[in-house]
This record gives sequence, structure tokens and C-alpha cells, in this order.
Amino acid sequence: MSDFSSNLRQLRKKAGLSQDALAEKLPVSRQTVSSWERGNSFPDLDMLVHISHALATDPNELLYPNRKHKSSSVSRLVDDDFFGKLTVVIWIVGLLLGLSAGSQGYVSGPNALSWHFVFSDALRCWAPALLIGMAFLGLQKIIDLLKERGE
Repeated sequence: MSDFSSNLRQLRKKAGLSQDALAEKLPVSRQTVSSWERGNSFPDLDMLVHISHALATDPNELLYPNRKHKSSSVSRLVDDDFFGKLTVVIWIVGLLLGLSAGSQGYVSGPNALSWHFVFSDALRCWAPALLIGMAFLGLQKIIDLLKERGE
């Protein structure tokens, strides 16, 4: 017996429906429901959606009963690659702040303005942005591993 067949029977009984009652909710006969539960035949995709609505469940729950879905607690905490995207934002902001901090203009003479870049001033912004970004990338990797392990 396939996972679908045994799971259909289990979900039907959990919903408190007989094969006749489920067949009435669907445009099929009781024998068709029985055939699905014995694993002799399988519904098409449209019928699978109708079955899941009749049993108030997700189609994936009918097809893959032992699999954990994307709605695990780790997945609900953060979007896919949230910390990776946050890292890019932090690095861009750090780069711009560093360029701003290192840029120094000065008056070199009457009616003359000069500019130079002080690397040590820029490094005060770049180093923390790099380290914070790396920490977020590490956190994203840990979350990805937890998601993979949970599935």
C-alpha cells in the first residue's frame, strides 16, 4: 500500500467520514474511494485538490505524510536568505559610510578646494561592516542547515 493510500484512509477516518460520505463530497463512487485506499488506482491532480478540500488538509499532506513542510518553525522565523540579503545591505552601507568618513576636503589656497582620502578613517567603518556581515552570513548558513535537517 502506498503512502497516499494509507494516508487517505487515515485522514478520511480522522475527518469522521465513511467512504460513502467522502464519495458524496466528490463526484466519484464509493468504489473509486475504496480503490484509492487499496492502492489499486490514484486520483488525478484536479481530484487530489478536491480530496484535500473535502478532508480539510493540504495536498502535500496526502502525498507526503511523513515529510516536514516548509512551514517549520525555523522557516517561519526568517524568509529564505534573509540574512544573506541583510549582509549585502550592511556591506553597501558600510562601504558608503567608509567613503564618506575617509573623504576629506580642505582649502589649499584662496579660492581653491582640494580633496584627499584617509584610509584609516574609512577603515573604522569598513571593518565593523565586514565583520557584522560575515556574522550574518554565518547565521544564514546555520539556518539553512537547520532547515535542511528538518525536512
